[in-house]
Amino acid sequence: MRGSARLLAVGMQKINGPDGSDTTGFVLVDLDGAPRADGIVRCAKKILVDGARTLARSRTYAWALLGEQVSGASAGINTPPDQRGAAVAAFVDAVRERVSSGELSLDPGKGVSADDLAPLAEADHRSPLRNEPATHGSLADELLATGALAAATAALDGLDGRRVAIEGAGDSLPALVSMLGQAGALVVAVGTSSGTVADPAGFDTASLVESHREHGDGLPAALGSELAPGEVLGVAADVLMCGSRPGLVDHEVAASLPHRLLVPIGPVPVTAKGLAVATRRDVVVLPDFLTTAGPLHAYRPSESATADELRTRANDHATALTRELLPHAEGPLL
Repeated sequence: MRGSARLLAVGMQKINGPDGSDTTGFVLVDLDGAPRADGIVRCAKKILVDGARTLARSRTYAWALLGEQVSGASAGINTPPDQRGAAVAAFVDAVRERVSSGELSLDPGKGVSADDLAPLAEADHRSPLRNEPATHGSLADELLATGALAAATAALDGLDGRRVAIEGAGDSLPALVSMLGQAGALVVAVGTSSGTVADPAGFDTASLVESHREHGDGLPAALGSELAPGEVLGVAADVLMCGSRPGLVDHEVAASLPHRLLVPIGPVPVTAKGLAVATRRDVVVLPDFLTTAGPLHAYRPSESATADELRTRANDHATALTRELLPHAEGPLL
């Protein structure tokens, strides 16, 4: 029975394989009773439920900061590489009805492409405005960069002359690099899955954007870098923007971070122990559910909303909340 599904517990939907026997995945919804939920779906040999629960909670908090009772969702497709196609198809079949009803929306995460989820995208009730082409990538890419940049700017009272290292920005890298350049910041390192490229004097942002457009995450290799992907975390800078995966900054990494400010550009990049160590070292860690919330402004905007209005909202939202949270005795994230 292809793509059959049943409820395991509150908020958990099990996705069976093409033959109806082996469990290939799940959808976890964080907030019981919410009228709708959205999040990402990841695919690998083993996606852990505990990690998915953390990702869903981060999205719930992001919506809460916007004053909306929308739940975070997190889905996983567990499959060996040789069965991936059938497993993804079974997953799409199993959740299509929920997406069509407006109850659930899912975007591709690690190991999943937009083409994989094309049937779900066609049924998605969210505004297509989020995927509209912008100067640098899609509007969602620019809104992510806008929110992260606004939070960093508010935390440091400006970015002019600040040195910034970027890890795991993906499709939002061109927008982020361009905006940092306009703010007067120096992008001194970029890390992707293929490696790290660094320049203590700061890159020419226009050239970096153009190189990324040509090479994507292969940027460091194309520029002849011999640095490993993780080495970006050790490049001296005032600000680290990171987010390639949850738990990237654990207590060991946090113990040697050379930065004053950590701005997440992906969900939950800092572990609880990592946060504790960073805080003891006076490294300020901003909340991921604030700094990554920019794209949510384009998910369900008013019919009259324009892209510029959404950029303004993303900027103002991140700026105001960062300023409000920074003085908190336990730090802005807690």
